Amino acid sequence: MRAETFDFLVIGSGLAGLTYALRASEHGTVAVLTKSDVAESNTNYAQGGIAAAVGEADSWELHEQDTLVAGAGLCDAAAVRHLVQNAPAAIAWLRDLGANFDPDLGREGGHSRNRIVRHADRTGGEVERAMVHAVGTHPNIRVYDHAFATELLVADGRCVGAAARIEGLGMRTFRARACMLATGGCGKLYQHTTNPSVATGDGVALAAQVGARIRGMEFMQFHPTTLFHPQLRSFLISEAVRGAGATLRNHLGTRFMYDYDPRLELAPRDVVARAIDAEIKRLGTWCVYLDTTHLQREALEEEFPTIWARLASVGVEMHRDWIPVVPAQHYSCGGVDTDLEGRTSLPGLYAAGEAAHTGVHGANRLASNSLLEAIVFATAAAAASANDPEPAAVSEPGKPQCVPEAESVLLRRALQRTMMEHAGIVRTDAGLREAADTIRGLKEEFLGHVGAPFSTHPIETSNLLTVGTLVVDAALARRENVGLHFNSDLVGELEGV
Repeated sequence: MRAETFDFLVIGSGLAGLTYALRASEHGTVAVLTKSDVAESNTNYAQGGIAAAVGEADSWELHEQDTLVAGAGLCDAAAVRHLVQNAPAAIAWLRDLGANFDPDLGREGGHSRNRIVRHADRTGGEVERAMVHAVGTHPNIRVYDHAFATELLVADGRCVGAAARIEGLGMRTFRARACMLATGGCGKLYQHTTNPSVATGDGVALAAQVGARIRGMEFMQFHPTTLFHPQLRSFLISEAVRGAGATLRNHLGTRFMYDYDPRLELAPRDVVARAIDAEIKRLGTWCVYLDTTHLQREALEEEFPTIWARLASVGVEMHRDWIPVVPAQHYSCGGVDTDLEGRTSLPGLYAAGEAAHTGVHGANRLASNSLLEAIVFATAAAAASANDPEPAAVSEPGKPQCVPEAESVLLRRALQRTMMEHAGIVRTDAGLREAADTIRGLKEEFLGHVGAPFSTHPIETSNLLTVGTLVVDAALARRENVGLHFNSDLVGELEGV
């Protein structure tokens, strides 16, 4: 098998991966493996923005406090402080790369100040545009598109690279003194998710397979407001819309957040998502509604052009119609456990972005802290890994196990139904145990059909089964209701919403 050698290896091409690549390129050569096109990532779909205390009436202390409150007491205080103190520098760096931001700051749920740096409702796309250009023109960085990492390589107790299948080239090994996991989230565990199709938990699964420590997987964030419509299923309606004054109503027209939290529509996401879930179940309806009809048409069209256009394409006019919405899986607060410099428990292996558990988010991520976290911790990881030793020799990787793609599709759908029903917004002990049994059976079925030619879909499904087990086991072990983890058996009823 052909071997490639670089100083640094990056798996994933979202904001965390590309930040690490650009920063590490100051110290040596970098290979970036992305299983789709380089711009296809959760970053590219992020609407809201990047939180940073850059306003005159703001401070990192206030940003820190808001983050700690949202995290429900489970944040790592040192990680939070590192995040918020480095936020202004992160924004300045993006501007230097050519990212354009609006002159005014936005406001989102859980924030006590206007501190959301944004580019209308396409912040992620604008940031990814600037990053992809910078990476594509850098002489020390080589990007491998359609490169699927199948295995992390370990020698002498260190991660020394990875094996990957590259479309048109076949299997390759990549040897490097540091390997960065920046593969993003695992939204495809669920039937309803705002994540793109590439979000199959690959990085967490790869890390788990080599024994790296995983933490916080029970804290799965559901975005409260995604469009309920057959033509744009799970299309995200940014939290910034509620920040601009939108209200939530049930089908009777009642503004129901008064019954759930004094912060109303700007309460943290876990609170709003559970309130919507409870309201839907209480009234036996399919959805609730986001009301923007009292806001000015010109302001809506100017501030939310992407949302405005997408809704209009299915006949929903923001200035006239209530927008039908439901919660959908949006972000995993757990991942591969890291320190403040992105190091995992396996030397030579680093993680950043949604694939990582830095401790910043605790039990619930504060809105618009995710893109910020990706930049800050990937930057720290690049500096730390510059001093890593040369890797040992790479051993021959194993052959990836595949099942027929049709079988993979059926297994994945069964997994997604199970996770949505039993490991979603509200959980029960019996439901979680049933999910654990179902996933165990799906794994056995997968292993009973191995032997098909290589295909990415089955390997992704295998990764999702691994991550699904991590989520369910962590949820069963968590014997308190905190943040995004809500088990109704722990209170006996849903009064705790």
